[in-house]
Amino acid sequence: MAEARFVCLICRHVFPESRARLSPVEPEEDHLACPRCGSSQIEPYPFDPDVPVQDLLEPDEEGT
Repeated sequence: MAEARFVCLICRHVFPESRARLSPVEPEEDHLACPRCGSSQIEPYPFDPDVPVQDLLEPDEEGT
C-alpha cells in the first residue's frame, strides 16, 4: 500500500506522511506541518498516475 502524500499550500512542497512533522502552533493536537516551511496549511496530494509528467529539462513549446 502506498504512503499518503501531502502538498503544502504555501510553498507547494510535496512530501510523504512520514516526512511531515507535528505543527508547532498546536503541538497538543496531531496537526501535521510541512517539513520545508513549517506551515500547517497542507492538503492531500491528488497524484494521478495517468497524467503525463512534464519534463522540466526540455524547452517549452512557446520557445521562451
